[in-house]
Amino acid sequence: MFKALGHPIRLRIIFELMESERSVSELWHLLGVSQTLVSQHLAVLRHSGIIKSFRRGNTVYYSILNPIVVEIFKLIQKKLKGGKKYVS
Repeated sequence: MFKALGHPIRLRIIFELMESERSVSELWHLLGVSQTLVSQHLAVLRHSGIIKSFRRGNTVYYSILNPIVVEIFKLIQKKLKGGKKYVS
């Protein structure tokens, strides 16, 4: 799971999906990258069991399948906002 989350575009996809389910076209507009690239990253996340896809009419939507991912991201956000600053 962590390997699948190890790319900046996939991380951005997860953050967007935490807000709401999204279609591929919504994601590529939000992220500012090509539809092909978004689709490739969605496939990695889907095959890793992190997200799921479902069809509504002609449009395929994606949402987070694994609630552990949401909790991990919330913990990271909390740490980044209020955590200690470590000096090396």
